[in-house]
Amino acid sequence: MFRLRLIVLLLISGLSGVIIAQNCSVKLRDAENLFNAGLVEQVPALLEECLQSGFTKTEEHSAYQLIIRSYLYEDKIQLAEETMEEFLKKNPEYELSPTDNADFVYYFYKFKVKPVLQLSANMGSNFSFISVIESQSTSGVPGSKDYSNENFSFAAGLEARIRLSKKFEIGAGIDYSRVTFSATEPFLNYAVANSPETQTRLEIPLQGYFFPKQYGGFSPYIKVGAAASMNISTIAAQNSINTDANNPIPKIGPDENRTDSRQFVETIIIGGIGCKYKLPRSYVFIDVSGRFGTLDQAKAGELTNSEWFYGVTDDRFRINNIRFNIGYTFIFYKTSKIEE
Repeated sequence: MFRLRLIVLLLISGLSGVIIAQNCSVKLRDAENLFNAGLVEQVPALLEECLQSGFTKTEEHSAYQLIIRSYLYEDKIQLAEETMEEFLKKNPEYELSPTDNADFVYYFYKFKVKPVLQLSANMGSNFSFISVIESQSTSGVPGSKDYSNENFSFAAGLEARIRLSKKFEIGAGIDYSRVTFSATEPFLNYAVANSPETQTRLEIPLQGYFFPKQYGGFSPYIKVGAAASMNISTIAAQNSINTDANNPIPKIGPDENRTDSRQFVETIIIGGIGCKYKLPRSYVFIDVSGRFGTLDQAKAGELTNSEWFYGVTDDRFRINNIRFNIGYTFIFYKTSKIEE
């Protein structure tokens, strides 16, 4: 019984929508007939309700043109301008066509519409790699450590952009990211120590975007910038596998919090390429960028559990990432009248 009622309600709702749309189409034809008959004062009131909902985009455009022309015939200049402003706020990306009425075109050029803010949300992944500044080793044999990364880690962010021109934009945002890598180090001739590490970071990037050329709806771009990166936490999963046949028992311990052993804040240099595709009042984008750390991550301090128990000590090193992003951007426009 419940399903039957739900189906009936959906059918009634769908039919209501069709009836409203048909009714608005009829009202538009009636308004055109009134206009052609010289009864222009009746046109705006007849179309007002359907402008809120009921018209297709094409019908809405025709209705606004008809209302503007009606106001002009009555010498209601202020109302004609207000109607054009309302139209442009609803349709900020509207482009004139050869079929547009001359009065509509005239008032169209009385206003300027420009994007004032773009808000983006993105998500993707990091692939981390290490650059060694200076090798260190508990065994006294520097340079024997090997860094690897077999996993991509999660990243996501928000950004606000401002368009400076058709080819340049700047943006500032906030990102959440995870950084993973593993350090493997032989200790003399009897053990191999391994230290997988995961950092959780909060980053505040400032980036510039350059769009050299547009190809239809596609706009490739180059981006450069920098970010302040804050290390929220660093967790290492320490272990040491003995290769000495006389002492084969491995050392596998619990995860260790190593946040105090890493730089809390550093600067990251960013460079990358991408492409965006235009949608109504928005666009989607995809890009890849290199994010290069500038500071030594290892903080000098007291002997750690990693060193005396597992035989692992930190090199002086920087963390770099290759980031892959996909995202969506919504554009906010401002409509204003051009001063005469």
